[in-house]
Amino acid sequence: MQPNPSEHSRYNGLTSLEPTLPASAYREADAYRLDLEAIWYRSWLMVCREADLAEPLAFRTARIGSQEVVVLRDETGSLRAFHNTCRHRGSQLCQESEGRLKARLLTCPYHAWTYSLRGDLVRIPSKSLPEGFNKDNYPLYRVALSVWRGLVFINLAEDPMARRKPPSTPPPAIFRIGRWRRSSPGTGSPR
Repeated sequence: MQPNPSEHSRYNGLTSLEPTLPASAYREADAYRLDLEAIWYRSWLMVCREADLAEPLAFRTARIGSQEVVVLRDETGSLRAFHNTCRHRGSQLCQESEGRLKARLLTCPYHAWTYSLRGDLVRIPSKSLPEGFNKDNYPLYRVALSVWRGLVFINLAEDPMARRKPPSTPPPAIFRIGRWRRSSPGTGSPR
């Protein structure tokens, strides 16, 4: 049964059957790669609620395609996002999907390269570094982060601000009720 738009003045959906995408769009590797490059690697994606990272040293990881990102709250209370990859040999820095860091540092489990929660390389245990090695040239790769109405968004694009910014329109009704109300700035708690 097809809806009749005249019967439901508020209905703005389909009024006739439309063909769907071909099956190849759902299962072929090339289609998946194109979706990643055209949408997922360029868009603002919600990864968690700000309240999920309420305490300093709290972290969450998120996987988008082949990219893994760690979102954390540093010791000053600022939210930050980085690729969850050591600059030395590419090892995964945070092994769990969420939790609280044991120290105010991210340490690679492979060769113990150590980064501050701001992403700066602060310690390398090796004594045999190449001449002229400068730790300042090897910070973690940063990921753009934005908080909107208590929701944490990340964007993997090189220049995410050139693309559409996170939503700025009033939220749908579901976000205006109960625990989904906008958080007070910096608190992560409902108003």
